[in-house]
Amino acid sequence: MRVPQRKSGSGFVVALVIVAVALFGLGSIGALAASVSNSASDYAGGSTETSSGESSLPETSTSETSSAEESTGTSESTTDEGGKPVVALGDNPINIPGNGAKNTSCRLPAFGTDVASQDNFYQAALPCLMAAWTPALEAANLPVEAPKVITTSADIETPCGTRMWNQTAMYCPGSHTIYMTARYYAEVEGRTDAGAYLGQFAHEFGHAVQGMSGINSAYGDASYEAGGSTTAGGLELTRRSELQATCFEGMSLAALQNGGVSNNYIFPALEDSSGRGDENSKVPDHGSKATNRTWVRQGFTKNRVTECNTWLAAPSDVD
Repeated sequence: MRVPQRKSGSGFVVALVIVAVALFGLGSIGALAASVSNSASDYAGGSTETSSGESSLPETSTSETSSAEESTGTSESTTDEGGKPVVALGDNPINIPGNGAKNTSCRLPAFGTDVASQDNFYQAALPCLMAAWTPALEAANLPVEAPKVITTSADIETPCGTRMWNQTAMYCPGSHTIYMTARYYAEVEGRTDAGAYLGQFAHEFGHAVQGMSGINSAYGDASYEAGGSTTAGGLELTRRSELQATCFEGMSLAALQNGGVSNNYIFPALEDSSGRGDENSKVPDHGSKATNRTWVRQGFTKNRVTECNTWLAAPSDVD
């Protein structure tokens, strides 16, 4: 296994994706495809039952955002590149006090688990998430560039390596693309609720925010210095990256809820993410279920980038 390579002048590290084929059986959940350096993948399935003894979800998110004006998902500002990414973690300029995701209305199409329906769903959600995050990125003078979204039913070659149809979704900074592996969620995990798919897409979009801001590049550098994903330090860095994406997911869900998206989408998304974690894997690189639950709810209830700064959190908060 190669350790992550130091970044080139292009600002991206050479990708390594540790492939773990997801196995699904009665009462069991598959192994995860872990992320290192230049790729960030979703975690393998959470329980289809309630993830903890807590029977309630937060009912509403904060209605305060970085702008009092509500936006719509059809914003055309997503092609404005703005400034340049800043290669920094805890002190990344996106961490402006009060910076949050903007309340955004979003018209989502009817959902189906087939590949075409999933793709329509993600393509509709993408401009909504961009509209929610554009003000925060612009306030920090960071680039605003919508990631591409590819929904696939087959194995696919990416700049971050081959993504198998039965692996979880992945964001690849090398192409600034989110790869949604439709059959994994439909066939391996057996998911049918649209909210769970929205939550996983929002998580991957959280990695895209890390890509736009420069956090992902800084993570690649730090992972290299730590010796890669096989070391304790490298695994902790990966958990910090994944948990920040999960917290950003919570912020996105808050922006959509306050923009009028039904709780029939929002609550299942939160519940799904609250049930995902390293208990479903042999690799401790995404954090425990309890830790994932804490960060997704923190993002949802507080909707502040500074509240998702996992890079400054104590090690016990990213276990």
